[in-house]
Amino acid sequence: MKRHSSGLGLSVLLGLFGFTLATAAPITPGNLIVYRVGDGTAALTTNAAPVFLDEYTPSGSLVQSIALPTTGAGALTAVGTATTEGIMSFSQNGAKVLFTGYRKNVGGTNPSADAPGTTPRVIGVFDPSTGVFDTTSYAVINAGGTIRSATSTDGSSLFYIASSATNFVAYIGSPGPSSLGVQIDARNSRQVLLKDNVLYASNGSTAIAAKFQSYGVLPTGATPPTVLITLTTNDVTHGFQLFDLNTSIPGHDTLYIVNSFNNRLLKYSFDGTTWNANGFLSITGLGQGNVDGIVESGGVRLFISTGSVLGTLLDTSGHGGTITGSFSTIASAAANTAFRGLVVTVPEPGTWAMLGLGLSALFLLRRKS
Repeated sequence: MKRHSSGLGLSVLLGLFGFTLATAAPITPGNLIVYRVGDGTAALTTNAAPVFLDEYTPSGSLVQSIALPTTGAGALTAVGTATTEGIMSFSQNGAKVLFTGYRKNVGGTNPSADAPGTTPRVIGVFDPSTGVFDTTSYAVINAGGTIRSATSTDGSSLFYIASSATNFVAYIGSPGPSSLGVQIDARNSRQVLLKDNVLYASNGSTAIAAKFQSYGVLPTGATPPTVLITLTTNDVTHGFQLFDLNTSIPGHDTLYIVNSFNNRLLKYSFDGTTWNANGFLSITGLGQGNVDGIVESGGVRLFISTGSVLGTLLDTSGHGGTITGSFSTIASAAANTAFRGLVVTVPEPGTWAMLGLGLSALFLLRRKS
């Protein structure tokens, strides 16, 4: 297993000096970006911990670690032990990476317990093509509790967030330091994601059996959810990703979603009317895992982050087929750090990515689209 460095790596923290934007090296197309909590020097606690965006190759080699600002007007920190935080996603147009955290100096007491007027919840935006990130512009002052995820059409407007309290799933039309979100749904949700202009969300509430829902096309106010997947009240869905595998069915038709209650990665396929279960894979230690991937010639190459490892598997079953594949670890979190969310950047056309640990050469044809 590879273990990554706990050092700060390459970063230019202009936010510490009052600038909105800061830069790092651009991300190599086809590589992963991982949300990491902790710098390895002290045990993770409920206090505000530093956040890093780590770039990995598909075979698990660390390329760079981008340190986000830890103090001042650009600070974006996380609760060190909050496993439901740090979900990452691309904006719907594929241009920007979105993630969330807290405007609280590192070391401060549990930021998720603070009122939003005391500790704003923050949407961070990163452009992998330029290395520019922004942790200042998109503070969300009235989202309380644990902020978990954000999604957007383009990374600069029309945002949605998921939180454990106050607004839960909320719409933010004009993001900024004094933004006020409009509640879409009051249920406790985990990941929000836009696909085909439809807002989707996974659910962590043990009070209901509805665990994956949609809110229709770009909702801007209270919207009753359309339940797409029903499990049991004990089940907790967390990270998920949607793919378009069947050209005869409009829109995204294949779902991979983490069930943290029983450490399973579930697969569902849409037949044009109903989302149908296509089995699951049990992954030891999956917990509040996150998933992303790309469509390649042999199937769907998935990358999964748990708190302690990054791993990969190839599902060759296609649309409607029972999920296949074997999970292989490609990197492990260093002591006193933890992995949270991840995204896979778009590979250059015709790029061959060699995955280690006995995996074959992969012809990366296209990103989920």
